[in-house]
Amino acid sequence: MSKRNKREAPDLLTEVDDILYDELAALTGQRIVHAVLWEDSLANELPADGGAPAGDAFFDLDLYLEEGVYFELYGVVLFPNPEDDPITEADEASHGLLTLVNEQGLLSDVAVDEDDNLVLVLGNDAAARLYLVTGGWLVEEWEELPDE
Repeated sequence: MSKRNKREAPDLLTEVDDILYDELAALTGQRIVHAVLWEDSLANELPADGGAPAGDAFFDLDLYLEEGVYFELYGVVLFPNPEDDPITEADEASHGLLTLVNEQGLLSDVAVDEDDNLVLVLGNDAAARLYLVTGGWLVEEWEELPDE
């Protein structure tokens, strides 16, 4: 788990429209080659507006895909499946992400919840393993993976 330098919140995407959905859906099937879970979430530093369910643990993470695209994800709530409670412990979230990287996990699907929030479904050929409901995100390109 890494610690991010304090910085101003970037200009984040927070909702998915039809055009953006099509662009993101084109990334499905790509292998996850690296993931970094951050110790602190920007969502925890923002004033509470009543929009997030009480008790949810928010995580920020970077998710690197094999063809040079990565997601900077902010205010993420991780679920092992849609019917379960969210993962609240950073160690459990980190372990789940690391397992997906080690087992050649994929970006299995891109979805949108009832509030137009981005939902990334991560898994492998057998089944989905993590659902990431994302408060805000950026999509960037990478040429070199970060140092551990």
